[in-house]
Amino acid sequence: AFGIFCIIIVLAIVNSFERNIQNEVKSLGSNTIYIDKWDYSGGPDVPLWKFRARPVMKFEEAGMLKERSQLLYDVSFLMQTAGTISHKDDAIQNAGVYGITESQMNIQPIKFDEGRYFSTSEFNAGSNVCLIGFANAESLFGSTSRAVGKPIEIKGKKVTIVGVIKKEGTNFIGWNYDNCIM
Repeated sequence: AFGIFCIIIVLAIVNSFERNIQNEVKSLGSNTIYIDKWDYSGGPDVPLWKFRARPVMKFEEAGMLKERSQLLYDVSFLMQTAGTISHKDDAIQNAGVYGITESQMNIQPIKFDEGRYFSTSEFNAGSNVCLIGFANAESLFGSTSRAVGKPIEIKGKKVTIVGVIKKEGTNFIGWNYDNCIM
């Protein structure tokens, strides 16, 4: 009886992991392609020097892809780095800083706990606005409801928070929306 119980528990855990992975892959969309210079399959035989030598995709190239393709619905460009974000005397080190384009919402929809996504005029004008992750908002302001409209500093630039991203945790691709700034 104990052996059968253990087998059932192991199968239940494996099923749960499988379901979680399938749900995360489904959240990317069935018709989404990500282009990056790195190979994420890993392994000991991966020649990292070849991947380091690949050029980094440029913003203009994303626009050229959209112009030249007849089958693309949309193209989004994302840059990722890390930096310090601060509000008054409080600071968070190594927060994920994502630079995104307006079409990001069409390709990888973002859910909000508070606030909203960027407006078209904010994108066009290059306004100093940002979205903040759930955990970062709680760390800097105590609660997410107090974050919207507040100024913060990212890598020496002052920006105003227009939205707080709903708590998600790290996703399959490795984006950590809870601890990021967009």
